[in-house]
Amino acid sequence: MTIGRAILVAAAGGLAWSGGADLHFPSMGGLMAPGAATLASRYDLGAVEGAEIVRTVTATGSVASTINVEVGAQLSGQIVKLAADFNDPVRKGQVLAEIEDSSFRAQVEQARAAFEGAGADVRVAEAKLARAMADEAQIVTQRSVLSARLDAARGAATIARREAERKSALLAKSVIAASDADDAASRAGMAAANEREAEANLAALAAQSQGAKADIARASAEADSARAAVRRAAAQLENASIDLQHTRIRSPIDGVVIGRGVEEGQTLASTLETRTLFVIAGDLRRMEIRARVDESDIAQVRIGEPVTFTVDAYPERRFAATVSQIRKDPMVIQNVVTYIVVLAAANDDYALLPGMTVVAKIETERAVASRTVPLAALRFHPRGPTSAAEPKGSVVWTLKDGAPTPVAVTIGNDDGERAAVTSGDLAPGEQVLTGEAPPGPAPVRPRGDG
Repeated sequence: MTIGRAILVAAAGGLAWSGGADLHFPSMGGLMAPGAATLASRYDLGAVEGAEIVRTVTATGSVASTINVEVGAQLSGQIVKLAADFNDPVRKGQVLAEIEDSSFRAQVEQARAAFEGAGADVRVAEAKLARAMADEAQIVTQRSVLSARLDAARGAATIARREAERKSALLAKSVIAASDADDAASRAGMAAANEREAEANLAALAAQSQGAKADIARASAEADSARAAVRRAAAQLENASIDLQHTRIRSPIDGVVIGRGVEEGQTLASTLETRTLFVIAGDLRRMEIRARVDESDIAQVRIGEPVTFTVDAYPERRFAATVSQIRKDPMVIQNVVTYIVVLAAANDDYALLPGMTVVAKIETERAVASRTVPLAALRFHPRGPTSAAEPKGSVVWTLKDGAPTPVAVTIGNDDGERAAVTSGDLAPGEQVLTGEAPPGPAPVRPRGDG
């Protein structure tokens, strides 16, 4: 943008003007006749020139790490060791602090003893079950033997009964002696008794079998209960082991400690809300800016648009970023609606720190215009009356024949400094007025004149 000065000179021969830097006249005697008017006004000038118009949306916000993790303690106890401090780089799994662990070790040993005891109970219950099943198997074997004995007794009783009946018939015919018939009847009675005994033994064994089955069911239930006790004891041992592990507070990510809220020797009390002991920021070579964009501008913002921003720590430095996220959740503060736009920025030299205040310019449009004018030219109006009729709409002023002359223009986009001219009688390189200095003091007449 070219800005200069023009000086109007009233001379006997007419008006003359010159653009560029302020004019200096070594001698005015040759140009102005005695008593002629002196310099009337001074104007700031700007050139009509081609330029790239970049439209931006301004937003404010703050720098934050892309990953920010708060680390707390899940147990109550005294901090006996601090292994990390502010600004320390840490790796995932690295110990940050240790809680006094003697009581937790005792709980692990108690749970381990209960687990081993439950295992012994399982072995006892399984032995009982095995014995009950062996007894039931023995009963099955005995049942086979007694069944065979019953079958034999029944056969013998049948034969003896038939023999006694036959000899009884022969005795009736006086074929045999009475003693022979009595012996046959006696043997039949003994065989019948043996049959009844075999039946009784088999019935008693059936009752024993029912008892054995009940013993098996009871032993099986006791074994299942013992196994459940083992699982319960294993879970308690695992919980106790986990609690012991939690006495070592570890970093969940690779990063840098940016916050520490605990001292060595301090006692922690576990509550429903876990207290934050450390704040770990992720890779600080990649940062994000959470910028607040006004609702009137949010429609212009798109993901991927380039951004430049400044921070108070480096006022002369321009940082680069891109729009990575546009959050749809509105923020309403005193009836002012804004939206959070997340900007991704590289931080290879670690100049940006979390919490720094940011003023960002989000580039929403970029175009090359063949004719642009300074915005000051659109705001300018010469002092006092002008001889030319002033048109309506946007107007810029030029010097024609030594006098300010309005030119109607149509304005396109602007970037806050220059505006594109889409129509109007302006040529590239032409000068437009952007400001006017107040008139100089009136000439002082020397004493003794006239």
